[in-house]
Amino acid sequence: MRDVTTANRQLHTRIPKLSLGRVGSTAQDDIDESLRVLREMQQDVNAHARIRAYRPIPTVAFSRRESLMPEFAAASAAARRFGFDPVIRLAGGRAVAYDQTCLIIDLMAPLEFYGNHIAAFEVGADCFRDVLGDLGLDARVGPVVGEYCAGDHSVNARGRVKVVGIAQRAMRRARLLTACIVLDKPEGLRPVVDAVYGAMNLEWSPASLGSLRDEGVRGTLDEIVNELVTGLQQRRSAWARPQASQIVETRT
Repeated sequence: MRDVTTANRQLHTRIPKLSLGRVGSTAQDDIDESLRVLREMQQDVNAHARIRAYRPIPTVAFSRRESLMPEFAAASAAARRFGFDPVIRLAGGRAVAYDQTCLIIDLMAPLEFYGNHIAAFEVGADCFRDVLGDLGLDARVGPVVGEYCAGDHSVNARGRVKVVGIAQRAMRRARLLTACIVLDKPEGLRPVVDAVYGAMNLEWSPASLGSLRDEGVRGTLDEIVNELVTGLQQRRSAWARPQASQIVETRT
C-alpha cells in the first residue's frame, strides 16, 4: 500500500512557484500572460502549482458570457468613461472592476488536484480566509447582501463587506482560481461598478464593497502584498496540493 503520510509530507515540500508583478502595458497583456502559464502547465505532465500576483491597471473584467449579452457594449463604454479598460477574463462570473488599489492573485494547479469545481472553490476560499485571518481580519467565507459578482465562495469581513472575489476556470489538465483582493480604500471603484452594473441592469450595493485598509490592516501596499502571497505560497497552501480524497492508494 502506498504510504499516504509520506506522500503528503512530500507534497507539503513543493512550494508553488511565484510570479510577482505585471506583464506588458495593457490589461489584456496580463490576461494573456495567465493564459500562457496555464497552457504551459497543460503541456507538463509533472506540473506543480503556481501563483501569479500583480497590482493591475484600471480594468473592468467581464466574463465570456457577458461579452455576448446585448448590454455589453454599453457596459464597456461605461468602464471607458472612468478610464478603465474592458477585457474578457479567463474565468466566469460577473463583471469585476479593479485597479492599483487591488491585488489580482491567480492560483494555478493541475486539474486532478480537486474532485470538482466546488471542491476547488472551497479549498481556495478557505486559504484566502485564513491568510486574511493572519493579517488580523475577521474573515469569513460567504456572500454579503448586495455584493458585486455574488458567489457562495466570496470572502468577507465581519459578515458585512466583501473583500475577496473568487472565480475559476477548468481546462484540460489545469485549473485557475483567480481572486481580486481590495487592498486600499475602494472609493474609486464604487462609481465604476455602479455605472457598469447599471448598464447591465444588475443590482448591487456600494456599501457591500470593503477593503483590507478599511478593516485596519496596516503597512504599505507592497508589504501587504508580500504577506498575502507568501502566506498563500507557504502557510496557507492547501490549494497547491492534491486534496486527500484525490490521493489514490495503490496495492502491491
